[in-house]
Amino acid sequence: MGILEDKKRARTFYKYFSKIYDFVNPFFYSDEMRKTVVDMARVAKGDLVLEVGCGTGFTTQEIVRRVGESNVVAVDLTPEQMAKAIARYPGSSFIRGDAENLPFEDGVFDASISAGSIEYWPHPAEGIKEMARVTKKGGRVVILAPRKPENPLVRRFAEGIMLFPSTQQMILWMQKAGLEDIRFVEMGPYFFWDKLVVIISGRKP
Repeated sequence: MGILEDKKRARTFYKYFSKIYDFVNPFFYSDEMRKTVVDMARVAKGDLVLEVGCGTGFTTQEIVRRVGESNVVAVDLTPEQMAKAIARYPGSSFIRGDAENLPFEDGVFDASISAGSIEYWPHPAEGIKEMARVTKKGGRVVILAPRKPENPLVRRFAEGIMLFPSTQQMILWMQKAGLEDIRFVEMGPYFFWDKLVVIISGRKP
């Protein structure tokens, strides 16, 4: 288990990292990646969308643009991160919660999205299963997950901090959650840094 897969340590880390997160994030997560994530959810104006692991609201911004501020419900484990998102989108609903135990009934949302969060979940398959559970029939679940760094030294360090599920592993977890029509794209934030993440989506039958 990576250091930040422990929920208590992750909360402590992001309590302080939240102070610089918005300056660091654009180097790894571009506008194009964010748009691709929400494109794969196939949402439209008026749809009710769940975001799991909203952080400071980078992906929230694009979801809000597509469906409207009042139609976004976001969950995060770290209040310091979430406070920034709340300030930016006061018309959305923000709940402190755990991706692996979502506080919602079955089939509530038209789509569920999580970008840059699964690498900190101790049991990723359970988190995906939860996202599928709370999504309506016919709705899509979308996950953005990091790929392993190519540099061996960087990879060894990074694997001690967080999880790097392969594309094949992500597909398997989605299938086990009962999702169908699974599609994915591997991409990076900029043309010179490709295949940094995999963005994968599946439809709830």
